[in-house]
Amino acid sequence: MDMELAVRAVCSLPKMIGYKIKYGKKLNTTLIHGLGKGTRFIVRGKGEFSLGKELVSRENCQFRVESGKLQIGDKCFFNLNGSVTCKDSIVIGDGCQIGNNVVIVDHNHTKDFTGYTTKPVKIGNRVWIGANCVILPGAVIGDGAVIGAGSIVNTTVPENATYYNKRNIVVV
Repeated sequence: MDMELAVRAVCSLPKMIGYKIKYGKKLNTTLIHGLGKGTRFIVRGKGEFSLGKELVSRENCQFRVESGKLQIGDKCFFNLNGSVTCKDSIVIGDGCQIGNNVVIVDHNHTKDFTGYTTKPVKIGNRVWIGANCVILPGAVIGDGAVIGAGSIVNTTVPENATYYNKRNIVVV
């Protein structure tokens, strides 16, 4: 266990005990995680959250399961302001590094805003996702892939690939 995790784990222990009491069997996890200030777990309805060992998050990350199942592997890191919202299925493998302001969702509003459409999201092991990325429904990211900062992913990214969105700048 590295020093950052050890220090954060001691500070996070009361919070993790509270989450285990609050969510019971809906939250499957150990108690040793290094959670930054303002990091929250929310599990509603029939949602389930499975969290591997030694998650480290910086400040203000939110992990929200409205329904379906959110699964995060061992030794993942989420930088500042990460947001994961699950209504169907999101699987994040072991050893993933997630940059600041990354949003991961498995659902969209319907055109008339009366409901949602969903597609599972799968992120492999040892994936690096740069700052300000958005991972959308149906995204499948292979093991060892690198997602460049600012990218929007709604497709399949092969193992060990580097993925980035090239944008044209339009000045009006």
